[in-house]
Amino acid sequence: MAEEESQCEEFEQIDFLRDRHVRFFQRTLQVLPERYASLETTRLTIIFFALSGLDVLDALDVIDRKLMIEWIYSLQVVPAEDQSNLSRCGFRGSSHIGIPYSTKGPGVLHPYDSGHVAMTYTGLCSLLILGDDLSRVNKQACLAGLRALQLEDGSFYAVPEGSENDIRFIYCAASICYMLDDWSGMDIQKAIEYIRGSLSYDNGFGQGAGRESHGGWTYCAIATLCLMGRLERR
Repeated sequence: MAEEESQCEEFEQIDFLRDRHVRFFQRTLQVLPERYASLETTRLTIIFFALSGLDVLDALDVIDRKLMIEWIYSLQVVPAEDQSNLSRCGFRGSSHIGIPYSTKGPGVLHPYDSGHVAMTYTGLCSLLILGDDLSRVNKQACLAGLRALQLEDGSFYAVPEGSENDIRFIYCAASICYMLDDWSGMDIQKAIEYIRGSLSYDNGFGQGAGRESHGGWTYCAIATLCLMGRLERR
């Protein structure tokens, strides 16, 4: 008992270094630390986590919100005049493929330029954290790009070229539809069937049918059903 009390006292003496956390998140919004450099292609997700951290710490005032909002909009893949890239729209992860900075139009189309379901999700979340009203989001293009990523089994690819497909991306897709207040971006029933099929013997959810259950996948499944308003339905 005495040992436990001593440990509690030791923990109580640990100060939460708020200012250091704020500086770390602020720095991450500007330059990725060396150990995170390999994540450049998914930089928008890193930005989302940094912004979320600053928001939790009530420290969003340390950044230029307008500048950050403009940068996020520069990552939006918008339709070309001939709509030839409509199925590739959404938000890309960063400017890594060299697309010229622009918040107004598609510019020069790049053969590998496309949205990514997780980047679209974190991009929209980040804009909302920053207080943006999403008025400049090309919603119909985002939803068209989303529809193109759903497979027959109800799951989603991350990008048009193909990728892993599992319950994580269903959650991203549902979140996008919820934030845009338009569920035309996905076949809800197919997604629900995939989620039901991912239920394991221990009443947790896996990434897909027959896969080991996991807290993260269970969160994605339950959160998706909640967003759809289908948690209580059989």
